[in-house]
Amino acid sequence: MTEAETGQSAEILMNKLQGTEGLDRIRILADLSVEYRETDRRKTIEFGLRGLELLKNIEDKTLESVFLNELCWAYQCIGEYQTALKYGFRNLEITGITNDRISESDTFNRIGIIYYKLSDIDKALDYFLKALRIFEESNEVVKASSLLNNISIIYSSLKDENSALDYCTRAIEISEKHNCSTNLANSLNNAGGIFSRAGNLEKALEYYRRALKIRLKLGEKVKIARVLTNIGMTHDRMSNHEKALDCFFKALEIEMERKDVQDASHTLLSIALSYAATGRAEDAYEYAGKALAYTDRIDSPVIARNIYQSYSEVCEIIGYFREALEFHKKYKSLNDKIFTEDGSRKITELRVKYETDKKERETEIYRLRNVELAKTNEELKNALNEVKHLSGLLPICASCKKIRDDSGYWKKIELYISERSDAQFTHGLCPECMRKLYPEIHKNG
Repeated sequence: MTEAETGQSAEILMNKLQGTEGLDRIRILADLSVEYRETDRRKTIEFGLRGLELLKNIEDKTLESVFLNELCWAYQCIGEYQTALKYGFRNLEITGITNDRISESDTFNRIGIIYYKLSDIDKALDYFLKALRIFEESNEVVKASSLLNNISIIYSSLKDENSALDYCTRAIEISEKHNCSTNLANSLNNAGGIFSRAGNLEKALEYYRRALKIRLKLGEKVKIARVLTNIGMTHDRMSNHEKALDCFFKALEIEMERKDVQDASHTLLSIALSYAATGRAEDAYEYAGKALAYTDRIDSPVIARNIYQSYSEVCEIIGYFREALEFHKKYKSLNDKIFTEDGSRKITELRVKYETDKKERETEIYRLRNVELAKTNEELKNALNEVKHLSGLLPICASCKKIRDDSGYWKKIELYISERSDAQFTHGLCPECMRKLYPEIHKNG
């Protein structure tokens, strides 16, 4: 859907919202939250939070899951990863209750993306594979292609470009076969990155341009900006700096309009490095400083580290060696926290592991409690059935103590009780009977 179409649909929904109450109002808020997911994440958050607030008075797990899913996605897109994880794990609780496997796998995918952004590669891959298994079992081939692309990105980050290209190629083939333009553009953009890292810049440009053509046709401005930045970076590596800057400024215009702080910081640094390479020191310093100003607004150590590194490089190129050293130290310090010998995810564990693990444990405890409760209820039901068999007046012989059953037969008391309970009998003699039957033994004892 183009931006213009989104605006028209949103206007219709806003008109419907006026004067609507109860569950219908909540449904419209859910539609609005989804409507803005690609064009205005802040509005997605606004309508999502309003919907969740109204659901406190009306229980509807399906709608609650929609809001939680959109909030997780929107907060991830604006770089607020801890908040995104909070809503993601809340949604896993809901999908566990409703047994909505597709929504569950969508949430696995979202959480995987967040862990990737937080440089927790192992967890990211784990959640992507969980999602992929469900999509493949459900024959959701289009969604599976999206997961294949995400897994490809993971392997790229692990420097396994052969595996990355394999997964990416599979994603491209599925997307082309099923005419899924958005997934195809994602995979083509990813393929461009793989070829770029391998040094095949012409091939990289080919794939980036194919992705851009689809993005322009779909009118996906945010993703258009990302492809433009990638094309610009490729031109920079080929020393085509003017072409690179043209791409960067087109991307930056979109990002500033959308207030995409995360993407804008990356593009600003790319502009700074391109200016530095052409000897325009003051321009390079200005744009590097603009990127640096975003570090406090981005909840990602990886992005902050990259900003420090690029800022240091710019300062070194233009001869500001004191600042270059200062920010290289900041880059090194943060990089060491991300990649220590004790594990590359220590910084992530310190910041979010407690909260997310606690949420996972609570979800598992909830499930186990339900299993245990069901088991206890079944045992109680069986026990009550047994009690029913042994309740009421029992006809018993005053002499031999046999009991008459419902069919009129007289049975030994042991047999009667054993048939109606789990009790088993073993025989012995009480002291009184021992004295009566075996006086000599009792006397000697």
